Amino acid sequence: MIEIESRFRPKVRTTATQSLGSAAPLGAWLASFAVAMLAGGCGPNSLEPLDVAGQVEAVRVSAGTRVGGRVLEVLVEEGDRVEAGEVLVKLEPDEAQAALSAARAKLAQAEATVSKLKAGARPEEIRQAAAVAQQARQHYGIALEATRPEDLAAAVALEDAARAQRDQAKSDFERVKRLYEADAVPQQQYDQARHALEAAEAQLEAARERRKLAEEGARSEEIEAARAAMEQAEAALELLKEGARKEDIAAAEAMRDAAAADVERAETTLREMTVTAPRAGVVDALDIHPGDLVRPGPVVTVADVDDLEVIVYVSARMLGYLRLGQEVTLTADAYPGETFKGAIVYIASSGEFTPRNLQTQEERVQQVFGVKLKLGSFGGRIRAGMSVTAHLPRPASGGS
Repeated sequence: MIEIESRFRPKVRTTATQSLGSAAPLGAWLASFAVAMLAGGCGPNSLEPLDVAGQVEAVRVSAGTRVGGRVLEVLVEEGDRVEAGEVLVKLEPDEAQAALSAARAKLAQAEATVSKLKAGARPEEIRQAAAVAQQARQHYGIALEATRPEDLAAAVALEDAARAQRDQAKSDFERVKRLYEADAVPQQQYDQARHALEAAEAQLEAARERRKLAEEGARSEEIEAARAAMEQAEAALELLKEGARKEDIAAAEAMRDAAAADVERAETTLREMTVTAPRAGVVDALDIHPGDLVRPGPVVTVADVDDLEVIVYVSARMLGYLRLGQEVTLTADAYPGETFKGAIVYIASSGEFTPRNLQTQEERVQQVFGVKLKLGSFGGRIRAGMSVTAHLPRPASGGS
């Protein structure tokens, strides 16, 4: 996460000290302001350039994390020069790495589902479903046909045979009974004849029930169950042959896309565990140590010592002579007799006053506007914190 600090925010100040901001020390700004007032108050025929002082400041960029975490390692110290992309701080990545692994697993599962739906059923799966459907059709046909004619004939013949056996057993029992009553046969022979008759009658009753079932056929609920099983097997076979519906494939693809988005989110979170330098410069502010818990937000500030700026203040009368992109000559106390070039990149849209509540025209003359100048370091010769003077050009005649 990168956050570029704004070094100039125009707003109405309440006191002289507040109007200075961080642009220049109080004494330097007052001197600059006095010169600006004198230059602004001169007549339109004045050819003297407007000299205003300001303090050089480096552009500072804050780097940090959008997720926060526990500091694992701090690789730089304040004052170290770093290159763009260089790792500054590492946070513990275990939780983020686990979340990424889980997201990738879900994505793999979703991709497999999409591939399976698009490919359709395998040939062996179709053959197996066809065999099940054929078997179900056969069972249904048997239920409809109930009993075959030959099965019914066999049941009738079995009943006739059982009846004949019963009749013979009954005749034998009546004969033995008469002899038993005449004390011509023992009790044991009588019991055997009676038991034989009872067994023959039971066999005849069973044969009679089998013949009735053969004549009536299968029950209605058995036929319905066989039909439902057949329809289910045939539907499963058709589904395998036709493959997945377009709607099912689209739903699976949507789930795959959602899983892919979760992977990207997890990868971004993992990358946020490493704080890198947003640009080349010098580590300006760093106050964390391994083991510290940091919240989402900036954790280190990098100052670009080659990207410098100066804020100066001019009167309202000077605004007509200034424009964005205009080249400005600067001099530094550290290098007497040498000049450096800068350019106007910002002119305040509203003025500032000292004091704030102005009632008279004389007081309104004290209204000033901030002007921001951009300049390079000129090989490291110009540095942040140095005082410089901007020589704002004035037209030779008439203004422009």
